[in-house]
Amino acid sequence: MTAQSIKILQVIDTLDVGGAEKVFVDMCNILYENQQDVTALFLLSGGVLQKNMRVEIPFLELGRTNKWSLKFMFQCYLILKKFDIVHCHSSHVYRYIRLISRLFLLKRTKIIFQDHHGIVAVNKKVPLFFNSILKPEFYIGVSTLLVEWSIGAMKIRKDHSFLLENIIIKEKTKEKTDKPKAYDLLLVSNIKENKNQLFALQLAEKLQLSLLLVGKVQDVKYHAVLSDAITSKNIKFETGCDEVQSLLGEAKLGLHTSLYETGPLVLIEYLAQGLPFLAYETGEVSKILKPYFPEYFIANFDSNQWSERILMLLSKKADTAKMQEVFEQHFGKEPYFKKLIAIYQCIKT
Repeated sequence: MTAQSIKILQVIDTLDVGGAEKVFVDMCNILYENQQDVTALFLLSGGVLQKNMRVEIPFLELGRTNKWSLKFMFQCYLILKKFDIVHCHSSHVYRYIRLISRLFLLKRTKIIFQDHHGIVAVNKKVPLFFNSILKPEFYIGVSTLLVEWSIGAMKIRKDHSFLLENIIIKEKTKEKTDKPKAYDLLLVSNIKENKNQLFALQLAEKLQLSLLLVGKVQDVKYHAVLSDAITSKNIKFETGCDEVQSLLGEAKLGLHTSLYETGPLVLIEYLAQGLPFLAYETGEVSKILKPYFPEYFIANFDSNQWSERILMLLSKKADTAKMQEVFEQHFGKEPYFKKLIAIYQCIKT
């Protein structure tokens, strides 16, 4: 079976703002641009990021209101059986699709679980039933850590567990001018405790620097903690933006303080737009980029070391030409498509 003849279904619940959702959109677009037969299935509805998908890509909305409803499960089964490969994004989506395949004896269709979550860095627990009746046959991890965990913890065959590092699509933004930057520091992460924005906020106040926190509020209590901690007028929130790259030119330096990650995608966005950054050393992107930009990573949360590094990076001019070269080498669309289609062909043969 040739790559062109594979009927591919990409499945997610909905396209809210987030890393896995961005990957879903980019994957669908890249497959379509390479003349692949790809369809998107939303278990709930399209969501805010659907507008970033190519309008030519067919999509289906299950509109599920009860995940235990046999009616919705059967409707979903009728969709699944039309495809050669069903590519599920995130564990809760995979669990639902795999359960349907068990209930309705879906045999010909190959089901892939793509794992976007970095929590195995601190909690290696296997999701419920993933070691038994819902064990994945085919697994894609976005980091080496995830792939090794899938083989060791879930006992997935080595030749059925694949590494597919994240990429982002570089967006065209306004041409840079000599106008002063609006912010000294900028941090992009949805607002929740493990993203550790409080640490960045405290650094900004300590150094008397301006900071823009960009991200959707996913933890209202943590957002309140952050708001209460602000004493400076130079720290702002932007919680309604879903086109992050357009904001990156507003800052001198990007930050990323998350406690654990698989990507993180935002570092690739910083790289694509030529924004120097300082990030906690976690995730696959850090492994790739640190040899090129060791000064952009730090392996602790010592506020004095972070402060010194921030001031050093703000005082020097970034090598944007090198950043663009590294971005194209490691995070371009062509190598990503070749890796992805090779996985599909391996699964189908």
